[in-house]
Amino acid sequence: MLDIRSLSKKFGSGASAFHALRSIDITIKEGEFFTLLGPSGCGKTTLLRLIAGFEQPSGGQLVLDGKDIAAIPPNHRPVNTVFQSYALFPHMTVAQNVAFGLEARGTKPAEVAPRVDEILEIVQMAHLRDRKSSQMSGGQQQRVALARALAPRPRILLLDEPLSALDLKLRKQMQFELKRLQRELGLTFIFVTHDQDEALTMSDRIAVMEGGTLQQVADPRSLYDHPANRFVAGFIGEANFLPGTIADGKLILAGSPPAPMPRDTKSSGQVTVMIRPEQVVVGPTAQEAITLDGRVEALVFSGTDTHVSLRLQNGNTLSLRSPNTSHAGTSLAEGQRLQVSLPIDALRVLPEEIADAA
Repeated sequence: MLDIRSLSKKFGSGASAFHALRSIDITIKEGEFFTLLGPSGCGKTTLLRLIAGFEQPSGGQLVLDGKDIAAIPPNHRPVNTVFQSYALFPHMTVAQNVAFGLEARGTKPAEVAPRVDEILEIVQMAHLRDRKSSQMSGGQQQRVALARALAPRPRILLLDEPLSALDLKLRKQMQFELKRLQRELGLTFIFVTHDQDEALTMSDRIAVMEGGTLQQVADPRSLYDHPANRFVAGFIGEANFLPGTIADGKLILAGSPPAPMPRDTKSSGQVTVMIRPEQVVVGPTAQEAITLDGRVEALVFSGTDTHVSLRLQNGNTLSLRSPNTSHAGTSLAEGQRLQVSLPIDALRVLPEEIADAA
């Protein structure tokens, strides 16, 4: 549906020019919930603004349904944006805010009211149609902003961190609500966030960005289980990174005997090995694993889990999660000696460098 081809954006010129995006290539499918994820300054919002038409690219193409839209003004693109601030008119009612977007696009007056009624039902705000936006909660305002953006039936809905102003409980609720809306409408959503939990919860696919470059594009489980490099592994979820060596077809971690290489390993020599905290097993395991000894440095209770920081005998630190339902977490104490197992199937060998733009 949308082909982003070698897209670049720089601000300024000469030696002082800032390259916000460097040769981005992404294909976004129709009806997909696609998320741009990365830290502040990685270029994700710049990319969203280019798709919306608020910025012009320095190079490359934005091809929607086979047509390059880079030169088309924002108000003539079949794209609408939900902003972080919602940008509602406080003196207008809910219905008037939603109608405004339709009227601004020249919708026939006879078609405005039925469409307002229809979209307010979809976002479950029909009962508040006559209330002013200034008299509503943050979650209600967000639904109105969504309704206004959806009313003109855009081909693509762009969402620029629309949940960041909500409290944690409401943010979780709205994640599921957004995904429900997207599936119900069959619309293409392009969502910008720096929150990995939001991205993993809602997305069909995620593009991880850093320094204006694209690091990896994949579905949430593939990103989590098979990160392309150390940056992606560290940004998506929690991760332990341990130095190791691969020699003669074996993996050697400091303080442990040679072990079988993790699957799909192509590296050799000095490597970095990743394992997620929840994959570390306290005590022995029936799986093929590397066994390490250490001492508990810190315990943090977080409801379902106890987070454990373990100082290994080789000097490295290892984080693990012990489920409180198993009572293992409650039996641990700071200073306690502990043996852990790292299942070979859970280990991933990663390249060190951040990927360059293709």
